[in-house]
Amino acid sequence: MKVIEVGAENRGLIKKIFNNEVESFGVMGGADMWMIMSFIRYGKLYVLLDENNELLSVAQFQGVLGKKEVFLYGFSTSLKERGKGYGKILLEECHNKLKMLEIEKIYLTVDPENIQAINMYEKAGYLIEELQKDEYGTGIDRYLMIKKLL
Repeated sequence: MKVIEVGAENRGLIKKIFNNEVESFGVMGGADMWMIMSFIRYGKLYVLLDENNELLSVAQFQGVLGKKEVFLYGFSTSLKERGKGYGKILLEECHNKLKMLEIEKIYLTVDPENIQAINMYEKAGYLIEELQKDEYGTGIDRYLMIKKLL
């Protein structure tokens, strides 16, 4: 397995990322091609690949202007690969890469009913900061979670 930062030239992998977004979040919930290219060009997009270069997990980060902080916009593991620890591997490697960039803090939001994701984030050192009511529309609440890296 390997973690790589996705570049704009890797169009085949970008298509796999887009397909994973649709599979994981549906047409309206995941990142579209415009967003994916924005993460690549103006943020960070990391993936975990298996030995055959098949996509296992994806992490998409946006920078917070004027601060050494990032927002973890999207994090997913391929449906057929869930529950095998791949998300944990990618998350840990992302933390290492972001520390090298002197990023001090990571923010993310997560569905309060997504217990599996919350547990993974808490084990990785994220703390629930607050419940954001109606964050993404009426009845779509999210926990804001924060991890201090440095």
